[in-house]
Amino acid sequence: MRWVQSRALRLLLLGIACSAVAAPCRAAGDPADPFEGMNRRFFAIEEALDRHAFGPAARGFSRAPSPLRDGLRNFSRNLEEPVIFVNDILQGRPGQAAHTLARLALNTTFGLGGFIDVAKKNHLPHRPNGFGTTLGRWGAGPGPYLFLPLVGPSTLRDAFGGLADAGLNPLSYARYRGKVELSIAVTVIDGLGDRSDAEQDLDTIRRTSTDPYATLRSYYLQNRQAEIHGGAVNVDTLPDLDISPPTGPSASPPKPQPPPQPSVAPSPRPDDAAPEPRP
Repeated sequence: MRWVQSRALRLLLLGIACSAVAAPCRAAGDPADPFEGMNRRFFAIEEALDRHAFGPAARGFSRAPSPLRDGLRNFSRNLEEPVIFVNDILQGRPGQAAHTLARLALNTTFGLGGFIDVAKKNHLPHRPNGFGTTLGRWGAGPGPYLFLPLVGPSTLRDAFGGLADAGLNPLSYARYRGKVELSIAVTVIDGLGDRSDAEQDLDTIRRTSTDPYATLRSYYLQNRQAEIHGGAVNVDTLPDLDISPPTGPSASPPKPQPPPQPSVAPSPRPDDAAPEPRP
């Protein structure tokens, strides 16, 4: 899930936050989330913004006429294809790189600059990729989990990956009229589209979890792991993260004990006495 924000700004905000609060915000909870106190405060701010601004805007975007909505998203994704292509190469995936290059060529030439996804109709669907995923496939760990308003869930690895993606994008160096306006429009479209796609998962988390922050954190980290190593994560199959499992020797279930045995044998009843031998 990506919130409304460019990847370069994501890294900038994350870097400022980490350097400012790294020392005082370390928590003794989840080792993957050393800044949990700070992250939870930012999550509360994000939830308020999402309920009153981003969520309604995303639902309005999802109700827009599908040709307009799909055209804007296709155009935005087409601008990402050069970055995806470079990361395919860096990951040693020539077949996937050829797939991405074919998408870019088809949609740019025959898809009116990317507004029509001609490639998807020819069995070349969009497949996201980024330098955060490249770092993961090179063996880099995710680093600490981070959450910031307007940015959402991330990790230190993905934050640096976002900066690299901005540097790999050839449009970052091009000069043309309306560049700032186009960048803002693409960022907003990406954010609204991603938020609209996440509507069902977010609703499930909010309805079923007593700790949405912990559940979202687990979902994000597992989803990123699945994107790097293959597979998928279903939010409905996440464990109940609100109850911490026991640790130490008591973590294993106790073995059943046999019923207590009497220490003294009971005296026989009169009718249980052995019969006297007959003469």
